Amino acid sequence: MKGSSLSKLGVRTKGPIKVYAVGQYDESFLLKMSYSIGAEKMSSALADALKPRCKDSGAITEFKDMMLKGLPDGAKKGTTLLFGTNKGKLSFAVNDKDVGSISSKALASGFAGIYTDKKAVCKMSPVEDE
Repeated sequence: MKGSSLSKLGVRTKGPIKVYAVGQYDESFLLKMSYSIGAEKMSSALADALKPRCKDSGAITEFKDMMLKGLPDGAKKGTTLLFGTNKGKLSFAVNDKDVGSISSKALASGFAGIYTDKKAVCKMSPVEDE
């Protein structure tokens, strides 16, 4: 993400609860948790959001496993999750520590779609340069 600038910003809510803020930096998405969630719930929610956007079910399973590995104590309030979607792969880091990556253009594109397509899980607003 070095050298990238924030282009869009959104807040993922579930009912009245603000779950996390999400920032889009070029081809990366940074999620900052504002509510603590267990690893299984967080990984399942993102995997479920991927299913209509990515037909590679094996890659989705690998993604979910990678998230569970990277969140042994869950996604606590203040935790940052960084997802890179460039170069035909989806990379994942938690609190600036690399967890892994999965080579799959369909998975990377599908993940970006969670926040950028017409059925995005939250409204992403452009950030204006000062």
